[in-house]
Amino acid sequence: MIKAAVFDLDGTIIDTMDDIHDCLQYTLRHFNFPEFGKETTKKYVGNGIKVLIERAVGIENYKKEIELFFRNYYAENIVNKSKFFECFDKVLNYLKENIEYSIILSNKSYDLTDKIVKHFELDKIFIKWFGGDSFPERKPSPIALIELMKKYDLSKDEVLMTGDSYTDIECGYNAGVKTCFCKYGYGSLRDIGADYYAKNPLEIIKALEKF
Repeated sequence: MIKAAVFDLDGTIIDTMDDIHDCLQYTLRHFNFPEFGKETTKKYVGNGIKVLIERAVGIENYKKEIELFFRNYYAENIVNKSKFFECFDKVLNYLKENIEYSIILSNKSYDLTDKIVKHFELDKIFIKWFGGDSFPERKPSPIALIELMKKYDLSKDEVLMTGDSYTDIECGYNAGVKTCFCKYGYGSLRDIGADYYAKNPLEIIKALEKF
């Protein structure tokens, strides 16, 4: 039986893409780099802000100054357009009523993760939330999941890792837990497939009920 539901944040619970895209394009304009469409931004997210900026400007053009500019501007405009994915309220209700440990594990920095969590009152459902800088390595490393299983005395068959990127699915796979891939999100899979697939948030509940 599942005891812990571990979720990615962006592209899984909250649709943050419009804010990320707007802030990224503002940053590119400020530093005189070419702008691009939202579909390109979607391909660039998922590995933290430093990698996002490297992909946006080219790794050869990356400077810490650009990353800090984006980080500060995004922190001030983080929930202008962001919103829950449709029907995710039903997932939250399910978690509240049925799951002992609901946890958020994002590759976004903890300070930004914390802002989104508290703005959307996810702290009323999730007992803990972590960013990409909360552990020595970020997803797809399994370190965070392994540490959480130790902390809450969980076995591998009591955990489901849910997210919209290969980083989430490989994190779960590397930790030996079941995974659910959110097809409605921003990311894609690589060589490793998920145990369950959700075309919409309601199908996450179906995956949780299979345990």
